[in-house]
Amino acid sequence: MFSSSGVSPQVGGLLSGAASLLGNAKHAASARCMTYLQKKSWKSLSKDLTTTTTTSTTQKQETQPESPIIAELERSCNRILDDLGLRGLPKDWQKQIITPLSIPAQSDCRPWLVSHVSANSFFENKHGFSEDGTKLIKPRDTHYNPYFTSLSRLLQPNRSINVNQKRFVQHGMSSRIQILEERANYEEDNPKAQADYLRAMVTEDPQYVIRRYESGRYAIDESVKREYLKALVLAEKIDSDDLEKVSRTGHYGYPKGTSYAAEPTRKAKDSRYDGSEDTPLHVVVQSQKGAFFKEQMWNTIRFLIALFLILSVIEAQLQMKMTTNQKEITPDNVDRKFRFNDVQGVDEAKEELQEVVDFLRNPDKFKRLGGKLPTGVLLIGSPGTGKTLLAKAVAGEAGVPFFFCSGSEFDEMFVGVGAARVRNLFAAAREHAPCIVFVDELDAIGGTRIVNDHQPYSRMTLNQLLVELDGFDKSEGIVVIGATNFPEILDKALIRPGRFDTKISVPMPDIKARFHILKVHLKNVTVADDVDIEVLARGTSGFSGADLANLVNQAAVKAATSGDPYVSTKHLEFAKDKIIMGPERKSAVINAENKKIVAYHEGGHALVAYYTPGSLPLHKATIMPRGQALGMVAQIPETDDLQWTKKQLLAKLDVCMAGRVAEEIIFGKDHVTTGASSDSQQATAIAKAMVTNYCMSDKLGMFQIKDTDHLSPETQAIIENEIKRLLSEAYERAKNILVTKSKEHKLLAEALLKYETLDATEIKLVLQGQPLTRQL
Repeated sequence: MFSSSGVSPQVGGLLSGAASLLGNAKHAASARCMTYLQKKSWKSLSKDLTTTTTTSTTQKQETQPESPIIAELERSCNRILDDLGLRGLPKDWQKQIITPLSIPAQSDCRPWLVSHVSANSFFENKHGFSEDGTKLIKPRDTHYNPYFTSLSRLLQPNRSINVNQKRFVQHGMSSRIQILEERANYEEDNPKAQADYLRAMVTEDPQYVIRRYESGRYAIDESVKREYLKALVLAEKIDSDDLEKVSRTGHYGYPKGTSYAAEPTRKAKDSRYDGSEDTPLHVVVQSQKGAFFKEQMWNTIRFLIALFLILSVIEAQLQMKMTTNQKEITPDNVDRKFRFNDVQGVDEAKEELQEVVDFLRNPDKFKRLGGKLPTGVLLIGSPGTGKTLLAKAVAGEAGVPFFFCSGSEFDEMFVGVGAARVRNLFAAAREHAPCIVFVDELDAIGGTRIVNDHQPYSRMTLNQLLVELDGFDKSEGIVVIGATNFPEILDKALIRPGRFDTKISVPMPDIKARFHILKVHLKNVTVADDVDIEVLARGTSGFSGADLANLVNQAAVKAATSGDPYVSTKHLEFAKDKIIMGPERKSAVINAENKKIVAYHEGGHALVAYYTPGSLPLHKATIMPRGQALGMVAQIPETDDLQWTKKQLLAKLDVCMAGRVAEEIIFGKDHVTTGASSDSQQATAIAKAMVTNYCMSDKLGMFQIKDTDHLSPETQAIIENEIKRLLSEAYERAKNILVTKSKEHKLLAEALLKYETLDATEIKLVLQGQPLTRQL
């Protein structure tokens, strides 16, 4: 027996020597193994290697054949131990040296293991994407060689190498991860345990996290889904666009109601869906409620805004084109051929305009006496009286340029166009001064301005016209002549002195004026000898100058159509009847009964007009449809009546009532027609004017009424009673004539049925009982 004190020094020396020898053996074995591994290529070794599988927590490890690299390591180690004299060491100690060296060669994880550099924040390190969900954080990788890592771990002192080799190689698992794994495997229904384990594994091996999640064996909650999403991001199975769509739903993982969590579970059971390019994973994302409506609403708003901008640009382009690309304004030089001799029937107007002509011809004569050229001349009269012709004649007599425009030509659909055209017109006039600017239908732009006008652009045009009339020097020799049919609606600022100084009235032509007008127009046609211009002028009372020109033209056309060499009285009478009564409708089909009613109706008008004192002379009676009427009786005054007497108005009432009375007498009250409606309307208007305007009522006396809507009930009742009284008295007077002259009435109706149209002479012969010699 040895004492402990005597043996201790020797044992300590031997142990220290053994330790040094053992360290040298480890270093030598490691160096030789690394040299050997570097000389062997990966592909040649992989063909000969056989993998050793490790047992899971629930299975036993199966024995596999020893690989060539392990045998080589054992032989090298044995040679080193022989050299050192340590061949008799235990085999368990020898395996602790050889096994870690063989791990890289036996590993089926061919890619280099990766370490990650930290991101900008803890949230990005934890989840793999930015806090707003729009940026995917791709870790910067640092690659290392698993062989050297394995060797370094092996050679580290105080490090246990008794761990599960496959889990160590694939996941680099620490003891903490092992604990979390055991807990997660044991508590499969605990989602917190699953989340803790996956959170620790997601950065080490995201593929493992994906496979574990898609196996469907373990509990799942939002935290587990979050780690699964991080694993998908790190494994690059979803990109930034998919991540942004998911982040808009308000969840870290897939939103509620999606089938992503269930779909991978189903597809994971089928190895064909591995997420590769050939077999991609199909993800279905369901939108939140109301997302479609919001998207459509914003699309509609954007469309309306774009449409508004496009229309604004188009409108601006059109307005610019209308204001800038206008045709050049030039004077109408052709109209200089008109002279005062071409204008007849307006002698007073020509005398006043002669002053303007003299001033344009010789302005110095007036300047010596301090006279000034009138800025504007306003011609007032009914349509067709010759206002435009007078203005052209002034320009022709003075020998100056003539600018013609209509009031309706200034305003267009765009605001400001009218004012621009007024400026352009007067700019052109200044270049051709002295000249005449004629504005026809001045009331179209010169109407009274209203404060709340619905067309404010019209005020802009008028304001510009006022500026031009008062804004240029009177000595420039520009005379503005305006023509209007409604002087009462013109703005007061426009017709004040300084703008339109002279106002000339152009009335309807009287019999003398009509004679001269007809004479002028008949000079241009070939007239027969039987034409009496004086008789024609007397029979065209109320005709304007334009009507007389149209009469001559219609007669010439009728003569040419008939093949006659001359324009005769017959052609002129035809043209006059066409103007007064309208064109004949010979193609109208009227049955015998209606034709008979029309004949007695018109015969009643003619009979009462013939026998009533104060009635206008008869011109013609016809049952030939003209215009909208089935028949007509025309009356034309022999002289120009400028005013009407009460006797004449009562006679007109009697004539109006005669047609309705004739129908009642001949056919009975049950067979009266609607043909008398226009007669009743005309009679009521005449009776109302006699009571309210002409003060021809004994009950109202000299009380003239213009507005009947604001009268007392008593006054309104008096007016209505007086109108009824006048109409009833006219009805009785017409009935008395038709009853007493029933024989003449019958003769006149039969003549109208036979000849259709009778003139004044023929009507007189029929009423006297004399036969007509006219051929049918």
